[in-house]
Amino acid sequence: MTKYKKIVFSGNTEDESSFLSVEPLIEKYQEKGIEAVVVDPKNNPDTDSIMENVELIVSIGGDGTMLHSAKLAYQYDIPITGINKGRLGFLTDISPQEAEPILDEILSGKYKTENRMLIEAFISINKTNKSIGYAFNDIVINRKETGRMIRIETTIDSSFINTHEGDGFIVATPTGSTAYSLSCGGPILKPEVEALLLVPICPHSLNDRPMVVPSSSEIILRCDGSQNVSAGIDLDGDTVSEMKMGEDLVIKKAAKSICLLHPENYDYFDNLKSKLLWGKDKRHE
Repeated sequence: MTKYKKIVFSGNTEDESSFLSVEPLIEKYQEKGIEAVVVDPKNNPDTDSIMENVELIVSIGGDGTMLHSAKLAYQYDIPITGINKGRLGFLTDISPQEAEPILDEILSGKYKTENRMLIEAFISINKTNKSIGYAFNDIVINRKETGRMIRIETTIDSSFINTHEGDGFIVATPTGSTAYSLSCGGPILKPEVEALLLVPICPHSLNDRPMVVPSSSEIILRCDGSQNVSAGIDLDGDTVSEMKMGEDLVIKKAAKSICLLHPENYDYFDNLKSKLLWGKDKRHE
């Protein structure tokens, strides 16, 4: 069937329904001589021994699970695909009903490949950068106190751009352009576009609009020091740190990309239309 010798099914192991559905697949591949193992990237960060010699990651769950699984793909340089067991599944191409035949095709070498960028976040104190993690979709600064706006100063490649006043600020990848950024009025970018999105969250100005900048840009965000307001830093929806006085949040394109494996009939625009109803006009239905 395949040249693959070891694959990993990645997901939330506490979600019994998801993994019960793939148990027959695991048994089938093991019978064919493929080592198939399970990993939970969110609840079991010690993955080195499990991931040794893995050649393919299959994410089981929704888009949130795919975001965690993508970090594994980045860390270990392993291609990734996804079976959708969530609600929307924009990032997971394979429906549960088609999981077995499509996975068989992928394992037989019949697939499309697509490279997707990640972005890395650093906390900078006295011009010393400390990495706090990676994001597949977006890095977000958001207010932690209800009812109070925050002011965020933005610098791109050492040039001051603007001070944004509102609920927060998003820096998104092209993959993340269909996530939080989209709900804040950001444009949709096709995944292979080498660019980053800068999107204010609920700006208190009609002139504060989203921007698209080259992916080579170094973006620095800083909370206005005159405010006594706390702000959190979220990577793909997970709060990882808090902005403190005198600190900068530096965001850059990550050093490498990850490789997504799609079914041969995958089409990005079909995905937009079927899952996000892009371009649908109810008046003409």
